[in-house]
Amino acid sequence: MGKKITVIFLILGWWMTSAWAQSPPVRYIMPGQQVKLTATATNAQYYQWYRDGVSITGATLAEYVTATPGRYTVEAYNGNDCMSEPSEAVIIAEITGKGPDADLQITKTADKGNIRVNSTFNYYLTVVNNGPANATGIVVTDKLPRYLAMDLLSVPTTGSATYEANDHTVLWKMNSLQKGMTASLSIKVKVLEPGLVSNTATVTATEDDNVLQNNTSTHQLKVLALHIPNAITPNGDGVNEVFIISGLELYPENELTILNRWGNHVFEQKGYTQNWNGKGLNAGTYFYLLRVKDENGHWQEFKGYISLLKP
Repeated sequence: MGKKITVIFLILGWWMTSAWAQSPPVRYIMPGQQVKLTATATNAQYYQWYRDGVSITGATLAEYVTATPGRYTVEAYNGNDCMSEPSEAVIIAEITGKGPDADLQITKTADKGNIRVNSTFNYYLTVVNNGPANATGIVVTDKLPRYLAMDLLSVPTTGSATYEANDHTVLWKMNSLQKGMTASLSIKVKVLEPGLVSNTATVTATEDDNVLQNNTSTHQLKVLALHIPNAITPNGDGVNEVFIISGLELYPENELTILNRWGNHVFEQKGYTQNWNGKGLNAGTYFYLLRVKDENGHWQEFKGYISLLKP
């Protein structure tokens, strides 16, 4: 017996050896289109090609041309009739209908985990084409709920995006997205009401997509019913004299800390009673840290600045 033969399998520029992964590669062809399969092996005298595990009569050369879909493998023989291990398979599939699938996946995230009323945050939409085909005619739809107001729509990395104010919908269109490629878009919005913000984005394309569960992505975050001012004017006129946090009564377990620019604590109170007016402090910019416990027992933190304006 001669030396063991290793077959290298080439299809239209794809090299395949026995070291390939478990999933056979797929080559799509149009109906009637021919494809050439080529095998090379050291010291090989002849070959035997197989389709769907059945030997193909007369297919004993290094090259085999076919227009028939199926699962193809090849074996090589040397002058001593020593047979190689079967090659890894390659699948020839015929394109029908709209063509091969393009598995598009969309993910929606946000840059903040908790937020308060009248503040802004960013949504991030990411679309990935998992293949096997390139995707065309891609449309991403994101209908904003009524309690979110559009603030800024960025320019996407691929395609173009518009905002339809009448129905609060973002439309992001891409002519194509090659397999393995990623595209992204950011949307800045303002929160108008407290509560649970739930928003869903959906992606579609011209090609079939048999993995529909990743064509939508929903993001949720909680908006606390708080309005924190950024300035007070304790000048004796009875207007805006005290640091009043609207909605704090809904969160009886709370802690407020006021710091100066050097990080020194100038005011601290658990269960804030809406009474800080900067008494004894110089006019200037101070910083607050507010912690509240929500109904689920989780502490939420809010940080910002407060201008103390005095005559």
